[in-house]
Amino acid sequence: MPKKIAVIDGNSLMYRAYHAVPPTMNAPDGTPTNAVFGFIAMFLKLYEMAKPDAVICAFDAGKPEFRMKALETYKAQRPPMDDELRVQFPVIESLLEAMSVPVVRLKGWEGDDILGTIAARDEELGYETLLITGDKDAYQLVTDLTRVVTTKKGITDVAIYGPAEVEERYGVTPEQFPDFLGLKGDSADNIPGVPGIGDKTAAKLLQNYGTMDGIYENLDKLKGKQLENLTNNRDVAFISREVATIVRDVDLEVDLEAAAFPAFDAQAVTDAFHAVRFNSHLQKMLGLAGQEAPVTAAAAIELPKADVLTGAEAAEGLAAAIDAGQMIALEFVVPDQASLFDDFKTMFAGTAEAVFKFTDEEVAPAFGRVVREARFCALDVKKTLQEGYPADTAKDAELTADDVRHADYFDIGLAAYLLNSNTDVFAYDALADTYLASSLPETKDDDAAAAVHVLVAPRLVNALREALDKDGSADVYYKIDLPLVSTLTLMERVGAQLDVDALAAMGSATRGEIDSLRAHIHELAGEEFNVDSPKQLGVILFDKLGLPHGKKTRTGYSTNAATLKKLQSIHPIADEVLRYRELAKMSSTYIDALPRMRADDGRVHTHFNQTVTTTGRLSSSDPNLQNIPVRTDFGRRIRECFVPLHEGDVFVSADYSQIELRLLAHLSGDEHLVDAFCSGADFHAATAARVFDVPVDEVTPQLRSRAKAVNFGIVYGQQAFGLAQSLDIGFKEAQDMIDRYFEAYPGVRSYLDKTVEDAKQTGYAVTMFGRKRHIPELKMRNAVQRGFGERTAMNHPMQGSAADIIKLAMNEVQRRLIEDGFESQLMLQVHDELDLSVPADELERLSDMVREVMSTIVELKVPLLVDVSSGPNWAAAH
Repeated sequence: MPKKIAVIDGNSLMYRAYHAVPPTMNAPDGTPTNAVFGFIAMFLKLYEMAKPDAVICAFDAGKPEFRMKALETYKAQRPPMDDELRVQFPVIESLLEAMSVPVVRLKGWEGDDILGTIAARDEELGYETLLITGDKDAYQLVTDLTRVVTTKKGITDVAIYGPAEVEERYGVTPEQFPDFLGLKGDSADNIPGVPGIGDKTAAKLLQNYGTMDGIYENLDKLKGKQLENLTNNRDVAFISREVATIVRDVDLEVDLEAAAFPAFDAQAVTDAFHAVRFNSHLQKMLGLAGQEAPVTAAAAIELPKADVLTGAEAAEGLAAAIDAGQMIALEFVVPDQASLFDDFKTMFAGTAEAVFKFTDEEVAPAFGRVVREARFCALDVKKTLQEGYPADTAKDAELTADDVRHADYFDIGLAAYLLNSNTDVFAYDALADTYLASSLPETKDDDAAAAVHVLVAPRLVNALREALDKDGSADVYYKIDLPLVSTLTLMERVGAQLDVDALAAMGSATRGEIDSLRAHIHELAGEEFNVDSPKQLGVILFDKLGLPHGKKTRTGYSTNAATLKKLQSIHPIADEVLRYRELAKMSSTYIDALPRMRADDGRVHTHFNQTVTTTGRLSSSDPNLQNIPVRTDFGRRIRECFVPLHEGDVFVSADYSQIELRLLAHLSGDEHLVDAFCSGADFHAATAARVFDVPVDEVTPQLRSRAKAVNFGIVYGQQAFGLAQSLDIGFKEAQDMIDRYFEAYPGVRSYLDKTVEDAKQTGYAVTMFGRKRHIPELKMRNAVQRGFGERTAMNHPMQGSAADIIKLAMNEVQRRLIEDGFESQLMLQVHDELDLSVPADELERLSDMVREVMSTIVELKVPLLVDVSSGPNWAAAH
């Protein structure tokens, strides 16, 4: 077998990794490491896939002099490299050095030229070469011995191109590729090519005439605009080809015969990877060489060689651990074919030193004892509790509501989320890597993995507790988020009741309305077509009806909602299509789906997620009840189908009034804003009076509406452009309104400016309760991303604090419902609203209790008002 050498285009892979991996990773000294992490992930994937005998990495070194002389505009359009990426190049080079991977760079030459030169030398030696790059220029280097490995998406989905694959994809051979690029140009490198010639035309010309020279020798066979463009741009075409051609004889010092991988020192790799906290990567890297981390590896985890106890020994061991007050870790393993075995499941329980396994009828008593008597932890405590308190009242509950309420638990995933809400990866291997500076041992099946997890979990609890204290997030975790786990467990079992007959009737009426809309759209179009096809709709709108269109994409002109809204005043078909799409989406999402999502008890049990949003708000899934439109007629009709749980109950909705605006007043301390809320007057009218300098009694509905838009826009960091779009006014008028707003409420401007400045200094924004949202976009060079970060920093203290307040209120309302002897049940939470099913004879007492709890759960400088209303269904109560 010939020797196989992989040559990495370092710049290409670093760029790919930088944009593929979220910018939330840092070395202990604060240096960003997301690109380095992605680079190593690709490196490991490459080795696993191709098993090269040696690896070499090439980097660009300065500007390519000969290309700049030939074409002054070469790569001139490329923006400067982001600082957050630039500082990571020394990091990846230090890791490559530790891995004994040669790094090659030569001043005045690009990585492509180094790849080309090494490939040429390999072929002289009879070696195979794999070129790892995202740059399509490299396809010209492909031969029977040289192939290109490129990432298709993300960082680990790759494709390998040999001569056949290049020709299949582009319609040209690798030898023709420089001519192909010379003709069509390359916007990525600012290579102009010939105007009017794209991929297909260039490929066809080369298929017919072989080379660029052949094309120009046969210009007499061409005609029209193509001939004109080729004739007028002959010099440009040949210069473009010259610039696109990779040099294959650069004077490099690299010993290909001696190159080998893996041939590194385990201690050097261990030290280098630990320095950037790449512990999971470390284990895999050492595994390539059949090595383990040296004993001296920093903070390496050492799991005890614990036997997994079963049967009576497991029960005795668990009882002893509980009696000793030890933290018990829990994990359930349910086989994929669980339905074939009824409710067969296995429960692993563990301490830092021992593992206990329970199966079948052993599970319920062991689990019950842990929940009732022990301190326990799990990666997802709500999901764990639901093994004994399922979210379906038709299923028997082995635990009681009191068991759930009084359980003493630590939720590992929830703690990790609170420390970094920008990630959604809360798995044991990732958490061990981050908080224990270690990786988990490889396991052969789910049972073995669960045994490792319950051994590691108590260590993670200690590390996460320490991290929460150090981060200043312990109060939010212990006082707000952790108690909410049991509250949500109880709520999810309650669920929500559907009036399926009303939903079926609504479905029938909606299908009729959709059919009528489709027929009217066909009438307006003058022909039948598939209204659900954007391509066919585009043909009707822009080709047949001649309506103004936007920029053309590969699939045709856009027919998205923004485009259709611009056409509403021009042709009635736009209104009809928008209405058709709304009804079709709502029908499939709710009318058709909700009845199928009922559990055996006939209720809908949505899942409330605590670790999904970056703001601290809860999200809802399966079904998502937070996305039902509030202000549309269709949304109201859907809500009419949600009814109380029992006959004789009423549906009660308790909703915070303008909570984020009130929080803005409280946090900014602006005296005029505080006075506006404390006066009890119409807040939006009061704002309009101050912003537009008119008496309150002369504020028109239009002025109030505009003031309302500004009020809510300020909370979300909206700028003049966004306000102009939402109000359909000019940019200058919108900017004037914002300027007048800040003149009227100067304390708000000062507060928002300070909030953004503080976030830029610390890297995060914080709520009034201490919930942090890390905002990496604040440090980005790109102005659009940085602007998003600034708006996020402005909004998080209000939106995040509102999320904290509703969580505190939920916990207290649930406590009062039980301890005050109410039969009423808390069913749903949607944004700033709590929904309950309430017996009619409890309505007044329940309404008073909920209003009292929600309005007094925190003390603000302004009143915290709560609207409590009731009715026969959700819509009537809202």
